[in-house]
Amino acid sequence: MTPATPEERAKGLVTLFLDDRLKEANEPPGLREAIVDRLVGQVDDIGKRFGEQIDHLRSPSAQRIPDAYLADEEVVENELQSAAAGIRTARALEGVLSDARRFEHNLAQRLAPNARWALRSEASRVPRPPTRASALHWSLTPIPWVEDNAEWPPADAITFADVRQLTGADGEPVRVSEEPYKGWVQLGMFERQATLATRYPDIAARQILIATGLEACDGPPPANSMPLSRATPHPWAVGYKHLAPNLDAERARIALSSTRGPLAALIDYEGQPGAPAHDRGVGLQRFTLVPRIEVIALLGLRPETPALRHVLVDDNGAAIVGRQWRGFLIHDGNYSPLEPAIHGADLRGLSR
Repeated sequence: MTPATPEERAKGLVTLFLDDRLKEANEPPGLREAIVDRLVGQVDDIGKRFGEQIDHLRSPSAQRIPDAYLADEEVVENELQSAAAGIRTARALEGVLSDARRFEHNLAQRLAPNARWALRSEASRVPRPPTRASALHWSLTPIPWVEDNAEWPPADAITFADVRQLTGADGEPVRVSEEPYKGWVQLGMFERQATLATRYPDIAARQILIATGLEACDGPPPANSMPLSRATPHPWAVGYKHLAPNLDAERARIALSSTRGPLAALIDYEGQPGAPAHDRGVGLQRFTLVPRIEVIALLGLRPETPALRHVLVDDNGAAIVGRQWRGFLIHDGNYSPLEPAIHGADLRGLSR
């Protein structure tokens, strides 16, 4: 197989890290080509630095990309910003003049590195809370801390593997037990517990997924479905009127009363500016929840100002808050950095 040329490698780096932002900026003429030209002479050095970082951050037998900001992404970002800084001058030399302030502002909005979702995610982190349905209290002990010779999967996990609806006392809304949200209702919760595969001794990877949530239903919930849907992260930062201009409290009430479905959703960052590349980058928590937009409209909620965390407020203060947690560091038997065994998130709302 013929090795890739420096130009092909440079184009690949631009596609990997900048493709979405360049397209969002309507492909400023010559910018992509300029970045590639600036990278061609650096690809060997980038590859060398990247390799040294990988060797330092993980063991030779590990396959996962470390959770770090690596040389290839750093250099590509620097070249984007350097090349973009000269766009207006280049346009002026071609006789294309524009309002300087407006042009620079619009271009910066689309090309500037954006970590707002990662920052909001980090600002919403809390120590792992014990709030969950009493029927799931067995899951409070993380599976990596279960004895290796214990049965797998755990008997309690098998019992609930096909359970789609909790009944009786367990079917009542779960109340938060931790300050400062004691007594609030947990609208939804998702947690992944996992262990890594090891070679010495040879132990397979293990995983448990726990998902609970309140739903609008006029009967049993659909089989083989989750009590959580999927949605974009925008309701945490943008008012629902901008996301759904025709939605108001009455329409939201009708939708919730006539359409079955979860009241909480797992966030999908696919295609969102500011989200890291697949399997790369730092900052975003693995799982995040957001309330269904009809719930937000029904209650007349809005993001806090400024939108620094996962918080929705009304005139009396915080009304729905998203929490995230991770922890219980484990290793895979190699000399790689420890990784969290648990990633989780929930939504809690104030009963007023």
